[in-house]
Amino acid sequence: MRLLAFAIMLMSLITHSVFAADETPLSLDGVRVVSAEELKTMVEQGTARVYDFRKKASFVEGHVPGAMSGAPYYDERDTTLDTSFLPSDRNDRIVFYSHGTTGWKSYYAAKQAREAGYRNVLWMRGGYAEWEENELPIER
Repeated sequence: MRLLAFAIMLMSLITHSVFAADETPLSLDGVRVVSAEELKTMVEQGTARVYDFRKKASFVEGHVPGAMSGAPYYDERDTTLDTSFLPSDRNDRIVFYSHGTTGWKSYYAAKQAREAGYRNVLWMRGGYAEWEENELPIER
C-alpha cells in the first residue's frame, strides 16, 4: 500500500512539473502584471492600448473590446516582435495578452516592448481565459 501511495505521489510531482514548465513566469522585469478586472477599468476609461497576441482566428471569434490583433507583428519561429505598430510615444500605456498563463506570445511581446524603451508596459498574464472566466464584455 505504501508503494502505491509513493508511486501516485511521484506521478503527481512529475505531471505537475511537466505542466508547470509550460506556464509563463509570474512576473516580468519592468512590466506590471494586471488582472482582467484592472484591464476592464482601463478599457472603460480609454487609458490603455490593448494588444491581443492570439491567432487571428481566435481574435475574430472574440477579444477584449478595443483590442488590436498583434499576431501580424509577431514571428513565432524566433519570438521576435516587430514593434513598428506600437505607439510612437514610449510613455503610452500598452497592455499585452494572449490565451492565458501559457501565453508565451504576450510574454515575449511585453518583454520586447520594454526592451525597446516603452516605460508603461502591462501584461495580462491570465489572458483571454481570465477575461472570459470573469464574464467580461467581448467584442467580435
